[in-house]
Amino acid sequence: MIRSMRPDAEVGQRIKRVRLERGFSQRHLTDGTSLSYAYVSRIEAGARVPSLGALIELADRLDTTALYLATGKTSGPCPFCGR
Repeated sequence: MIRSMRPDAEVGQRIKRVRLERGFSQRHLTDGTSLSYAYVSRIEAGARVPSLGALIELADRLDTTALYLATGKTSGPCPFCGR
């Protein structure tokens, strides 16, 4: 069973920090994905909680892991499945 994440502005802050470190604009980050730059903007602002699919797509584009984007950790239990 997938548990939903609670709203956490830190998720958006991590995404924004990594995006800027990689030199991506929001539009460039979402090129070739199913995500819109407006959706990423709302995530970064803390107004939306990204879905698991969105976290995976963003992590792939940012060359990091969804776990890191969701939690700031590189190892440990997944906030979605608890494993």
